[in-house]
Amino acid sequence: MNPIQSFLHSDISTSARLLIAVDVLCLLGIVAAVVAAFVRRSRAKRGLVGASFVTRLPIQFLTVALAVMVAVVAARWREVNHFPSQTMSEVLTMFSFALLGAMVVLHYALGLARRGGGWAILDDMLILLVFAGSFATHAWIRGLSTAQRDLPPALQSYWFPFHLTALIFSYATMAIAAFVCLLYFVTRFWSGVFLGGQSKKTQILTAAALILIPFVHIVTLPILALSGLVFWFVVKSGKMPHGAELEKLEKSFDDVSFRTFAVGFPFLTAGLWMGAFWAQEAWANYWGWDSKENSALITWLVYVLYIHLRMLGGYRGSKAMSVLVGGAASVFLTFQLFGYLPDSQKSLHRYTDDGVVPQEGQAGPAPAEEQARVEPAPKEAR
Repeated sequence: MNPIQSFLHSDISTSARLLIAVDVLCLLGIVAAVVAAFVRRSRAKRGLVGASFVTRLPIQFLTVALAVMVAVVAARWREVNHFPSQTMSEVLTMFSFALLGAMVVLHYALGLARRGGGWAILDDMLILLVFAGSFATHAWIRGLSTAQRDLPPALQSYWFPFHLTALIFSYATMAIAAFVCLLYFVTRFWSGVFLGGQSKKTQILTAAALILIPFVHIVTLPILALSGLVFWFVVKSGKMPHGAELEKLEKSFDDVSFRTFAVGFPFLTAGLWMGAFWAQEAWANYWGWDSKENSALITWLVYVLYIHLRMLGGYRGSKAMSVLVGGAASVFLTFQLFGYLPDSQKSLHRYTDDGVVPQEGQAGPAPAEEQARVEPAPKEAR
C-alpha cells in the first residue's frame, strides 16, 4: 500500500494520517535544503548577504513539520489515553518529534544561518539530515505494532512523561551533534579525495571507520554516498572551496558539535536523575544496577569523558568528535539495541518490547503492599 492509499484508507488512525503528512513535509524539506544550500553558495559568489525567500524555506518546512508532529503526539495521546511512550512505535514517534524540535531550537540558539557562508550551508545540511532521520524513523515505525497497550503500575507515575521527554530530547540533540561530527569526517574524506592534502593511509582509515564501525555505518554509509555526489558536483561546477576557506569550514564543525552537545547534556543528566527518583517511588530503590540503568550510565560517562578530554586534555577536531560519535553509538545501543542484549531479558525496563509481559518488578505491588505480603501475620490474626 503506497502512502496515498494509506492516507485515504478508512481504518488508519488520526495519528498515522498526520504522520504521513509529516513525511511529505520531510521530503519537501530535503529538496528545499539542497536548493537553499546551492542558492547560498551562488549568492556568496556574487557578494550578496542576508537571507532570501528560498534560503528561508528549510526552517519554514521544519517549523511546520514540528507543528504537525505536535498534533501527531496529541492525537496518539488521545487514542491510547496516556502519555504515548509505552510501545516502541510510540517512543520512536516521540523521538522524531524531539529530533525536529531540537533542530528548531538549535537553529535559533546557534544562529548558524546568521553567520553566513559555510555556516549557513552547514545549517541547511543539518536540517536536511534531520528531515531524512525523521522520515527514516517513520518508515521504521510502520514495521512495528501500533496496537494500544495499557500502562503497567510502575509506569503510572507523574515521573513518566518528564523522565522520557528529557531523555528522548537529549538523545535527539546528541544525534544532531553526531550528524555534525559525521559531516566533518565526510568533508575531510572527500576533500582529500578531490583536492588532495591527506595521506592515503588517513583516507583509508577514515573510510574504514565510516563503513565498518558496528551500528554507526547504518547512518554513515548513506551520508558518505550522498556527500560524495555533492562533492563531485561541486568540483565539476568549479565551485569547490579551497585552502583557508575549506579549513575554516572544517574547524567550525568542532565548535558547532560542542555547542550542540552543551544543549543536550543537561537533559541527559536530568533524565537520569528523574529516573532514579522514579525508581525509588516505584521499586523503593534509587539504583538497582539494572542492565538498562548501567547502559544509560555508561552513555552519560562517555559524554563526561568528552567534557574532560576537551577541557583538560585539549582535544579538538577529529579527536574530540570521535568521542562524540562514540557517545552517539552508546545512545543507539541504550535506546534501540538494548533489547537484543542477553542481559536485557531479565531487565525491568523492557516496557516497549512487543509481546513482552511486564515482570513482577514492573507490574507488582507497591513496596508497602510487598512488605505486608512478605512479613508473617500477627499471632492474634492467625
